[in-house]
Amino acid sequence: MMKKTVIVNDKMQRNYQYVITEPMGDNFDKELKPELTPMEMLEMGIFGGKYMTDCRHEFPLSWFEHAKLCPESG
Repeated sequence: MMKKTVIVNDKMQRNYQYVITEPMGDNFDKELKPELTPMEMLEMGIFGGKYMTDCRHEFPLSWFEHAKLCPESG
């Protein structure tokens, strides 16, 4: 897998960087057994739909196809 560096510039962080080193959905701790996927949580309007309004570029676009996000993203 090719490593990808993500640079974060949103309301909570400026110039924070991290490197994606694992394939999406792989190599989690064996004890981690979430009941919902990130996409399902966004579809339910987790965090009132406010938390992830300005950081969509960090995550797969498919997560946001049916997300309930706060219209007041500014």
